[in-house]
Amino acid sequence: MSVQEYLDKHMLSRKIEDAVNAAVRAKTSDPVLFISNHMRKSVPSVITKIIGRQILDSRGIPTVEVDLFTNKGSFRASVPSGHVSGMYEAVELRDGDKGIYLGNSVTRAIKNINEKISEALVGMDPTLQSQIDQAMIDLNKTEKKGELGANAMLAVSIAACKAGAAEREVPLYKHISDLFGKTNPTLPVPAFTVISGGKHAGNNLAIQEIMILPIGANRFEEALQMGSETYHHLKVILFVRTNFWDCKLLMYWLLLSHDLSAWLYFSDTSFLPLCVFFNLPHPPSTSYVHQP
Repeated sequence: MSVQEYLDKHMLSRKIEDAVNAAVRAKTSDPVLFISNHMRKSVPSVITKIIGRQILDSRGIPTVEVDLFTNKGSFRASVPSGHVSGMYEAVELRDGDKGIYLGNSVTRAIKNINEKISEALVGMDPTLQSQIDQAMIDLNKTEKKGELGANAMLAVSIAACKAGAAEREVPLYKHISDLFGKTNPTLPVPAFTVISGGKHAGNNLAIQEIMILPIGANRFEEALQMGSETYHHLKVILFVRTNFWDCKLLMYWLLLSHDLSAWLYFSDTSFLPLCVFFNLPHPPSTSYVHQP
């Protein structure tokens, strides 16, 4: 095949000409880099490879990490692992061999990523998030994602979402916002856990998490300060009232006294209003909101 035949077959002459014209219109100071990027953008992005591996989370428990490759880059995601799952939650896939990581290894989930999921998704457009997620759902035959593992599916989904954002050249939050049809995204109000109960905390407090949301803040920076200072004020107030530094004893005291004022009182009243959020353990998934 001659050079001209090769150029004609792949329509390279026209594509190169378009890239050069775009560089001239942009008056770029680095035409080679501009043309290279322009040509790169003209090629549709597709998923070319997915590799899963086992890593350890911050508590030393195995979890899943994924590298998803497109013809334009690589994108990495890992997933958290929880102590408990609610009755309606999707479930992780773990090996169950007590002789290795106390049964918490995720090599079965990794195998599903590297074989079944990879085979189904390679060649797909990473910007089509719903189609990618649906392809994995269709592979799974169980209601709670137990066959492939919710940990495997979530890691791949997040990595694909990052790849989709990169292809569209927008920040990840903007890509997610667009996927949900939201044209005017706002920064969420941060939520702070100030007292923990249930299995997460190793006590019998029925409320799993007592949280505060600084809904009166005008900026995220102010909300962060409100949450931090409120947490430390609470610690001092509870110690003064109970002489207990022990978290479990504080839990029981709060539970028995039903005295919300014990920790809704703050020396700096400019931090009100605060929204107090109670998260009850599963089942059912229930919450109670108290707004002073």
